[in-house]
Amino acid sequence: PMTEKVLAWAQECIGMEIMVNGKMCGKDIAKTRAPQGTGITTLEQFLTSAAIATKSSVPRSLEPPSRNFKVVFLRHGESVWNVANIFTGWADVDLSPAGEQEAVEAGKCLKEHGFKFDVVFTSVLRRSIKTAWTALMHSDNYSMPIINSWRLNERHYGALQGLNKAETAAKHGDAQVKIWRRS
Repeated sequence: PMTEKVLAWAQECIGMEIMVNGKMCGKDIAKTRAPQGTGITTLEQFLTSAAIATKSSVPRSLEPPSRNFKVVFLRHGESVWNVANIFTGWADVDLSPAGEQEAVEAGKCLKEHGFKFDVVFTSVLRRSIKTAWTALMHSDNYSMPIINSWRLNERHYGALQGLNKAETAAKHGDAQVKIWRRS
C-alpha cells in the first residue's frame, strides 16, 4: 500500500497519470519513454520496432522484463551531523566523505544489477540530492527527471534539531529521548 501511495503522490507531483491499478496504461503514458506509450505491449512488437532480428541478438538487459515495476528506495549517505552525533532533521547539512563514498558504492551496485530509472524523487535536502546525483552518475543513469519535494524530507526533530544526541540523553535520559524521537 505504501508503494501505491508513493507512486500516486509522484504522479501528482509531475501532473501526469501513467500508472492505473498497477499497470502502465494511464492517459499520459504516451508522454513517457515507455514502449506502452507507442502501443507496444509485447516483446515481439518491441523487437520488430527496434529492428532486432532474432532473440539471440538481444542483449541481456533487453530480455523480457517482469510484469512488475520496481521502486528503489535509497537512503542518503552519512552526513557530517551523523558523524558528530547531532540530531539532524531538516537541517540542510552536507554528506561526510564516508557518505560520499557510500553514494558511489550505491551507484556501482545499481549499475551492477542493471537498474535504469525513468524518474527520480528526492527530498530538498542537499545530502539526499547529492546522494541521488552521485548514485545516478555511477550507475550510468543520466537522462530522467529528478523531482525534489520537501514531503520526502526526513523527520523534523523540532527543538532536538542541532543538539548532540549523547548530551541530550545524558540530560533527559535515554527513555525520554527515545519517546521524543519516535513520536
